[in-house]
Amino acid sequence: MSSRQGDSRLYSFVILAVLSVTCGVFIAGMGIPFAALASDAAGSASSSLNNVTTQLTIPHQAENSQILLANGDVLASFFDQNREPVGLDQISPQMQKAQMAIEDHRFYDHGAVDAQGILRAALGQVVGNSGGGSTLTQQYVKQVRIQIAQDNGDTKAEQEAQAPTMSRKILEMRYAVALEQELTKQKGSLKAAKDAILENYLNIAYYGDGAYGVQAAAKHYFGVDAKDLDLEQSAMLAGLVQSPSDTDPVNHPDAAIARRNVVLEQMLKWDQEGTWFTGLPQLTSDQVQQAKDTGFDQSKVTENYSGCASSKYPFICQYTENVLLSDQMSSLGADRDARKRALYRGGLKIQTVVEPDAQDAAQSAITALVKPTDPVVSVAVMTDPKTGLIKAMAQSKPVMGTNTDAGETYYNYAVGQDMGGAEGYQAGSTFKAFVAAAAISEGFIPSQTYYNAPATKNWEGTTFKNCDGNFVFKSGDGQGWTVSNSWKTGNMNMLTGMGASVNNYFVALERDAGICSSIKMAETVGMQLADSNTPMENYQNVPSFTLGALNVTPISMAEAYATFANRGIHCDPVILASAKTADGNSLPVPPGNCKQVIDPTVADGVNLVMQQVLKTGGTGVASKVPGNYDQAGKTGTAGSTETESAVWFNAYTPELEGVAMISVDPGNTYWTGRQQTLTGLRTGSGAVLSGNSTTESGGIWKAMMSAQLPKTPATQFAPYTPTTTSMPAAYTGRS
Repeated sequence: MSSRQGDSRLYSFVILAVLSVTCGVFIAGMGIPFAALASDAAGSASSSLNNVTTQLTIPHQAENSQILLANGDVLASFFDQNREPVGLDQISPQMQKAQMAIEDHRFYDHGAVDAQGILRAALGQVVGNSGGGSTLTQQYVKQVRIQIAQDNGDTKAEQEAQAPTMSRKILEMRYAVALEQELTKQKGSLKAAKDAILENYLNIAYYGDGAYGVQAAAKHYFGVDAKDLDLEQSAMLAGLVQSPSDTDPVNHPDAAIARRNVVLEQMLKWDQEGTWFTGLPQLTSDQVQQAKDTGFDQSKVTENYSGCASSKYPFICQYTENVLLSDQMSSLGADRDARKRALYRGGLKIQTVVEPDAQDAAQSAITALVKPTDPVVSVAVMTDPKTGLIKAMAQSKPVMGTNTDAGETYYNYAVGQDMGGAEGYQAGSTFKAFVAAAAISEGFIPSQTYYNAPATKNWEGTTFKNCDGNFVFKSGDGQGWTVSNSWKTGNMNMLTGMGASVNNYFVALERDAGICSSIKMAETVGMQLADSNTPMENYQNVPSFTLGALNVTPISMAEAYATFANRGIHCDPVILASAKTADGNSLPVPPGNCKQVIDPTVADGVNLVMQQVLKTGGTGVASKVPGNYDQAGKTGTAGSTETESAVWFNAYTPELEGVAMISVDPGNTYWTGRQQTLTGLRTGSGAVLSGNSTTESGGIWKAMMSAQLPKTPATQFAPYTPTTTSMPAAYTGRS
């Protein structure tokens, strides 16, 4: 006799000894040489049983978490174990019958520990036949103990829960008895308790190839719900539980079919012995043979991927995941690891307000102009000014991955470096809004603030204001700083100057209002540099601030302009509308922290000024969305009028804010030895860029906003009434 056979038979005798204690059955005549050992084992087992707690905390089964779009569609799933728990009434009777037939066909007829089953298993091992004696309840207890260990990250406990030891078997017996007793009290009957255990078992069991629970397995292998599983499908799934890694039909189709046929034979055997499963007619040999003759259809296999890489909108997904794992979501756990476990195992429902129609419209408009492999980057973002909630976030490199030759990336070009973004982009004349806001807050009346704006002017030697007071601007190279207008010149007020985006007008306004005041206004309404570690005050001596010569992110520019749209109430950009646990309980999510940061009258003045951009004669009128929507905003071009490196269109209604941009990608090797300009660049779409913010970035903005504005009220901006009739002392009225 081999040592392995001896160990197996020794184990069987110990099981018998435990059985005699547990069930009060005295088993005699099983061999004198083992009598003392059996006695000692029995005594030890009895002591162990009495010392084991009867309470087994049943954790919520690990299941998929989902991020949902505004329309309820799933943006992405996150899971360690691909599982979708369902009720017993959502699992086909054939599946219930098949699982019981191969695991524990007397499940409803015996207690938590089946003396008959243990005896049969022990005797089978003595004579060399395999077969376990654990009841379905004991097997469920084993799965629960494994899950508890996994939830706690306790590798040792996970190993102990699966170890082939006597102590494990004792624990499972004791817990199983207590569990059935407790559930019987809760449910009101043993039958209801058994139903609950069967349901939980079918939801916790592993069915191979990454499918946990019968619902995920049914979808994965057959493309159906668990309630629709037929005989041969049910038999195949039931057979996988014993050895899922070796018998799953995707990777081991022959083994899966052979195991399925064993289950079918068991089902037929028990049916032929009598009625044991209610709710279905007894099987016939012909039915079983027909099921055996059925092959496995690989074409029905469906995949459910975890994480963002396979999401339709991977970078919105990534941004959402980053927030969920950050300290902002302490409601999910004390640290990142705890929050990740909650996300990947907790069955969370994460709701966003991302609008697929607007997202798709933005993506289509970007792709029609810029391809992923082009040496430029295009981004579009849409937010709700009243809540800060993000409604769209598209980019020209929409596929997440490492294949840079195909245009894949892991950068989210809409956000800052702290949230997975890149270096940011110069936003050009969109910064004029901050200078206008600073001036209006200081008492400058837009209709009365006139300057003569020559076509070209060198501002060398001009006195500007920084945070410490006046200073005389001197260029570092001694060449001065010459600024040119795009087309309009002459004497004009702020309304005309903004509508025509007159550069020299806004340098004059910045001179009087102050560079420092303009920077502080930008910060107040929410604008940040792409590198959040760099203070904007570092640029208080740089008059070109008004022309947007700083690297910023699209999400930051959307945040800032949304403050104007919301009459001076600033909201942080947020992606989470709500989060719920698997039990339906709400979790706190990061708020928009909406609060009044500038006077509503100041915002009204800014809105009046920037409405001129989308009116006749304004630089953005060609991209105005048709319909009765008040619209305000600003075009922006970085670089000279001949060598534009970026074009922006940032505009809003009282209900919706959107920004779109196209910029050279400074990290692309294409630009090595070349002038970084959009002008004349032929993209992969066949388009030749002209560096026109109205038609290019503006066209993307218009497509995105046109998809969403019909769903929003046609609210009008509040009228602007100056709080004073006189201009401030800082106003010079000179060029």
